[in-house]
Amino acid sequence: METMGDLLESVKEFATHKITKEEAQKLFGWTVEDVSIRSSEEDKSLVIVSFDNKMVLFIHYFLNLDPTEDMDNCEFILALKTDLRSRVKYNVYYSGYIHGQGYMRLTLAEVENRMLQRVLDDFYAPALKAIYKPIIEKFRGFYSKDFFGVEVNSNHGEFYYSPVRYRSEFKEAKIWDVISKLHELDATIGKSDIRHALAELDLQMSFLPSVIWSDI
Repeated sequence: METMGDLLESVKEFATHKITKEEAQKLFGWTVEDVSIRSSEEDKSLVIVSFDNKMVLFIHYFLNLDPTEDMDNCEFILALKTDLRSRVKYNVYYSGYIHGQGYMRLTLAEVENRMLQRVLDDFYAPALKAIYKPIIEKFRGFYSKDFFGVEVNSNHGEFYYSPVRYRSEFKEAKIWDVISKLHELDATIGKSDIRHALAELDLQMSFLPSVIWSDI
């Protein structure tokens, strides 16, 4: 396999086999640590394949009700595990303007506690954006609509590449270029000053009364 499109073909073939570690290893080539189905809906299922090289495939298989789109029945996200953690779940990624300019997108976990929501909106989000802003250019993709991002919560964290589907222009991206960029992000955000700033921000959030966190 050379391109993300090649990987997509293996992902599609995986759905026609037994969803097992043995079958995953045959198709993807990397040593498989685990294969699991985390959730299942009437028209969509999520399969997660974890490899021993810290790579993860998040695969969505879905029922396509349009008979003319029989090739477009799944998508996947290729991610790299990180030991980065955060009390507040967040997702940071690069988004491009129409005229080529780009900016950082940040989404936070939805909360019901009004006080916590105010703290997140007025303090946490601006502080988090300030930490990531100097390196956001590294989140750029290789084409007009692809991007890289990081999603973190208290239990796990991943650097990831855009969801790839049959009609994605960036399915021609080289797999090793994507993996290299994911490792570059891991190394960049792993620098002591960035990690220290993120840890300090998380520490400040821990000073909030525990009752506020009970709704998350």
